[in-house]
Amino acid sequence: MKLKHLIHTIAVGSLLVTSGCTKDFAEINSNPLIITRDVVTPALLFPQVQKGFTFEILNHGVISEYSGYYKNGASGNIFQQRDWANPHNTFFRNYLINISEVIRLTANNPLQKNMNSQARITKALIYQVLTDLYGDLPYTEALKSIEETILQPKYDTQEFIYTSLLNEVKEATEALENNSAQLSFGTADLWLKGNVDNWRRFGNSLRLRMAMRIRYANPTLAAQHINDVITKPLMTANTHNVALATLNDGNSGNVNTFYTRNSTSPNLMVVSFTLTDNLKKLNDPRLPLFAREALVPEAGYRGVPLQVGPGQSERYQNDSTARMQTTFLQQVFTIVVMNAAEVTLFRAEAANAGITSENAQAMFETGIQLAMSQYGVSSGNITTYLASPSGILSGTEEERMEQIIVQKWLATYYNTFEGYAEFRRTGYPRIWTGSNLGDTNGQIPRRLTYPIAESLRNGVNYAEAVSRLNGGDVLTAKIWWDKKPGVPFAHPRQGMFPPEF
Repeated sequence: MKLKHLIHTIAVGSLLVTSGCTKDFAEINSNPLIITRDVVTPALLFPQVQKGFTFEILNHGVISEYSGYYKNGASGNIFQQRDWANPHNTFFRNYLINISEVIRLTANNPLQKNMNSQARITKALIYQVLTDLYGDLPYTEALKSIEETILQPKYDTQEFIYTSLLNEVKEATEALENNSAQLSFGTADLWLKGNVDNWRRFGNSLRLRMAMRIRYANPTLAAQHINDVITKPLMTANTHNVALATLNDGNSGNVNTFYTRNSTSPNLMVVSFTLTDNLKKLNDPRLPLFAREALVPEAGYRGVPLQVGPGQSERYQNDSTARMQTTFLQQVFTIVVMNAAEVTLFRAEAANAGITSENAQAMFETGIQLAMSQYGVSSGNITTYLASPSGILSGTEEERMEQIIVQKWLATYYNTFEGYAEFRRTGYPRIWTGSNLGDTNGQIPRRLTYPIAESLRNGVNYAEAVSRLNGGDVLTAKIWWDKKPGVPFAHPRQGMFPPEF
């Protein structure tokens, strides 16, 4: 694919940008033959990548079900083998190739050093999400310039990719400069509006996430990065959150995906049993903020479990299930890519495990406070909650770990990619599954399978990557960082029906 066609694919998409784009956009949009590297600006490509990737967080209902966040009433058997062409193809073709071009376009201009660093951090985030989903991927031989394109790139191991990403984010973050002479994406940066201090916090926080992700696969490397990065500026307040607000501007491509889905099929936007189960057990004030009670009064906040089979599904029909709260279903909605609560609860986990000398309880409390404040829970209710057993770490290290991860899972509510990755990494939250066993014998998939087309167009390299998977290219094969013993952990009522206490 030639660059002019590649960039045209992105240029014709709707923008969430009001400024910062090239003044020649209309001409470029109407005549793709003139779209070449000399007329495309980084400020055109960068927000398109940000917008597209951010919207992907809400676009993958089945992955959301794997994460335990919410339930799509029409998804059918989610433990069944399928062609997971996306998000693989979308990420590579729409986001990674274009953010790589932004990096190339800004690489040789000293005044665009910050823009280059921000693009590098963004690319690392997207790669992190994608390798978390699939495992080994084309990396070193992928996403090259037209002159260097390799049509059949090798698959690098996830261990190599993660090691590289950690170093890349470290270098890119350290290269950021507080220098007024530096050029900026400005308002074309949909996440942080070019704020260098917030980008520095984001880069450091992303490195902490990556290091925590691999703590069971490579404890030494993880600890090195964790202890280095916690001494640097991190996301510590909700004003540091990386987020994007959707629009109600008459363009359907800019509207909240949840709104669109609910408008088409309002009975399908139901919350999961995993969500309501945990919020009820914790006596958490976020329950009415995340969910609406079922229309049938006695059902209350009845969330829908995964994979209910014959004789089970009848309990969770239409008016007998809780729905997603309407605040998530508006046309204008702020999609959070990463928040300070997640970062702080990672610090609590690291301290609880003895990786750092920080105070696990203090980090736990602060993480909860940040997460609740983000959704408008009153300070009085937060104080009451923190003084309850739900706000106090107790028990063994592993029991405290479960408390921390459940709170982090709640703090990243609806971020399907992060919830699914953390469930696999830690075993928490514990997710009840029904009698519809599917192709995984009732187990939540440990990864997504590669697109079928990969075996045809890049067969040799695909086969090598598959040979590294225990059991082959199947949903139950574990990726490299999935090393914690004993996972997944069974729900206390697994095998019992109904699952509600």
